[in-house]
Amino acid sequence: MSRNRHRKPMNSNLPHISKIFRLALPFLLMVGCASQRPPDGGPVDAEPPAIVATVPPNGSTRYQEQEVTLEFSEYVRRQTFQEAVHISPLPQIPPVYEWSGKDVTIVFQDTLQADRTYVITVGTKVRDANAGNAMAETFHLAFSTGDSLDRGTFNGTIIDEKPSGISVFAYLLSPGLADTLDPRSDRPDYLVMSAEDGSFHFYNVTPGEYRVFAVRDQINNVRYDVESDAIGIPFGDINVRDSIPPQPPLRFRLFLEDTTRPTVQRIDAVDDRRVRVKFNETMYPQPLPLPLLHLTDSTTQEAIPLIDALAPADERYAWDLFTRSTLPSGTLLFHADSLFDGARNPVYIPDSGISFPGLAEQDTTRPAITGRFPAARGRNIPPDSAFVLSFDRPMKQAISIQLTDSAGTTIPMELTWLSTAELRCTHPVLLDEASYSLCSDLRSFEDSLYGRSVGDSVFCITFTTGIQDRFGSVAGNVRTDDSTATHIVRLREATKDGETREVQADSTGSYRFPRIPEGRYLLDAFQDVNANNRYDPGKAVPFTAPEPFGVLGDTLRVRARWETNGVIIPIRP
Repeated sequence: MSRNRHRKPMNSNLPHISKIFRLALPFLLMVGCASQRPPDGGPVDAEPPAIVATVPPNGSTRYQEQEVTLEFSEYVRRQTFQEAVHISPLPQIPPVYEWSGKDVTIVFQDTLQADRTYVITVGTKVRDANAGNAMAETFHLAFSTGDSLDRGTFNGTIIDEKPSGISVFAYLLSPGLADTLDPRSDRPDYLVMSAEDGSFHFYNVTPGEYRVFAVRDQINNVRYDVESDAIGIPFGDINVRDSIPPQPPLRFRLFLEDTTRPTVQRIDAVDDRRVRVKFNETMYPQPLPLPLLHLTDSTTQEAIPLIDALAPADERYAWDLFTRSTLPSGTLLFHADSLFDGARNPVYIPDSGISFPGLAEQDTTRPAITGRFPAARGRNIPPDSAFVLSFDRPMKQAISIQLTDSAGTTIPMELTWLSTAELRCTHPVLLDEASYSLCSDLRSFEDSLYGRSVGDSVFCITFTTGIQDRFGSVAGNVRTDDSTATHIVRLREATKDGETREVQADSTGSYRFPRIPEGRYLLDAFQDVNANNRYDPGKAVPFTAPEPFGVLGDTLRVRARWETNGVIIPIRP
């Protein structure tokens, strides 16, 4: 059967026009090859390209040809088409693409399988040749070499800051495949790309059990490349039946998976009571629990008791371990149990530990204040905010600090040590737009290592409060099927690098964010299944489902002196 059977016939009743055309053909070819795009000028092209006709028509059965032709509404960039087209089932030999103007013909190099539904999808990576506009949504063409079409269907949404053009891989789970499926090496049975709003749809798939992943396929190799491609993990496998989409629709949140174990970069005895351990990334849990950290004298094998582990202000990913007594002068060993990074990869430490010399001189410096709120001459300090002081080493808890108003009246404060080196001072709500002084007797701020004080005088700072009514609040409920679970609600400013606030919903699912500055915010929540106070997005291999989550679809406006209440966040897998 001729490959050109479905092409439009030429008009054979005009021989003189045919002769003219043959004479002009070389010139026309030269002009056509010079550029895929129409001439410049005219109004700005904002129209996305679209596929307007196909051979065969969508839904055809008993199709026996070895090619498929797609007609675009305008010239497109050919490379973007080849990056966006996907054929299911995947041919053993890659097809050839033949272009003619706005048409592209997909020529199969091997025989199509008998009695099989084929689905050709063209994703939103296709861009027109003139303005670079992308296709608005994935195009689907289904045809069958048999008497009928498969009619399985399902859909879903990508929840991401850039949800367009995400590849969605669907794997038909044949017996035993669920335990061995690996998107890093296995090619999907079906593939579509998400539209501008993150939505995606599968049509005409074979009924059965499927596992679906969303992948930002950076190099378009139809593989999941770990630590390069962001991925969204499904909550579970789905059962696809003819013409009945599974409920509820799929939802994906993309994340960049980290599979590399963290390491210790350096260990030094800073002085005779302090060991600094430098990791290559942030470690958890935080603060580092003392029972998980071990210093040992390699000669006597005796443990060296610790007072605290503190993060120094001047070095990233580092922790200072303070000891109860002077370090031995010989070789010391460092061990750690159950420390992990943000992706829950355990830190790598040899079974024998990491050795380092313990010989170091005594620290002769005074303790230092490394953080202070409020700052000197601070303005618009929230009237109900707590004051915080942090230090570079463990401190004694008997200190002298006083808060007074502009008339010299002392305002009571309650002092709470959050750690051996961080002090929190709470007080009654202060007056709006008033001046206050916070005075610290630096002689009373003594470290617990050597008994040295921060200074020899009283140090005072002044600050001015703001207006309490400039703030609003947000309140509502999480809606969930598991009322006994712990749910964390997060409120983030809808700006680049916006601050994130977190609260835990109570046993009734209620939550509240007090004292929120005016602005627009993003709101989401998740079920903290493993009680680590962080959202866990799941894992592709071995397959691990993400924690159930909910996202408020629109940004939330917070107004001063106003509570935005009744905000419901549905949480589900």
